[in-house]
Amino acid sequence: MQNIEQRHLGHILNNKNMYILTAFLVVLLLISAFIYSFYVVILGLVAILTALVVEYAFAYFRKKPFEMTGMFVTPLILTLLMPPELPLYMVVIGSFFSVFFGKMIFGGLGKNLFNPALVGYLFLIITFPVELTTQYIVPGSDLFTSATLLRDRSFGFSIANVTDILLGEYAGTIGNTFKLAVLILGVVLLILKISDWRIPVSILVSMVVFTFIFDAIYPDKFHDAFMSIFVGGALFAAFFVATDPVSAPFTHWGKVIYGVGIALITVVIRGLAAFPEGFIFAIIIMNAIAPMIDSLKWVQPKEVKA
Repeated sequence: MQNIEQRHLGHILNNKNMYILTAFLVVLLLISAFIYSFYVVILGLVAILTALVVEYAFAYFRKKPFEMTGMFVTPLILTLLMPPELPLYMVVIGSFFSVFFGKMIFGGLGKNLFNPALVGYLFLIITFPVELTTQYIVPGSDLFTSATLLRDRSFGFSIANVTDILLGEYAGTIGNTFKLAVLILGVVLLILKISDWRIPVSILVSMVVFTFIFDAIYPDKFHDAFMSIFVGGALFAAFFVATDPVSAPFTHWGKVIYGVGIALITVVIRGLAAFPEGFIFAIIIMNAIAPMIDSLKWVQPKEVKA
């Protein structure tokens, strides 16, 4: 098991992989700036600057070398999870909590238990629920709206609807608006083996299956099964958040179990809870039990033989 973890940590600390992932996140940010305004770039820069200060302070007081590897990933993911007009001070708070409590307090890169960006996001959504969940902007306009497709159960499957969603015609968070780019860049990460395909595939397939099952039991509480992976933040979460190799399981079958668990919790929260989106809580919960998943005896031999 120790050899498995060492191989994955080596992959995590690969500068080339981190640079590619960072570049893809910057691309998503710039696309969103084109859809909304340059303000989203300012949000990203503020989040990065805050993360830089926190990481440098930790390195200084602990008298350790300051490492730039992977420093941009957490603040960029956090920014892409935000509404496009979030006040700057909230981004500062979120980035601080992400890096301080989600990453550095555990020892830095490669040692965090939870996805750092979600630690900051979870704090923000509890502290500022209105700003984080209702104040979106209609793409191509200056109009604010609290209505997203997550709240519209009548939004069903059609080629036109899927096309509009992929091209960013509906309000959403910064990284979830232009879903076609999320999908393309996410698949490229899988092809380059920077992310493991087992996690996003198991999440998206399981979401369709679980939504279909729950919709049969509780009519009118769930979206169309196929559309469930397009509304909300499912695609971005599956390709760019849940795939964090540090907080996810290391074993192959462990990743599948992890993805199925994320999908189940997300679907239950979306349909049966008051909160419209569930992936934040789902990933945090599965992060917490990832070590337990890897410790399952029937999971480990499969990885060893692979």
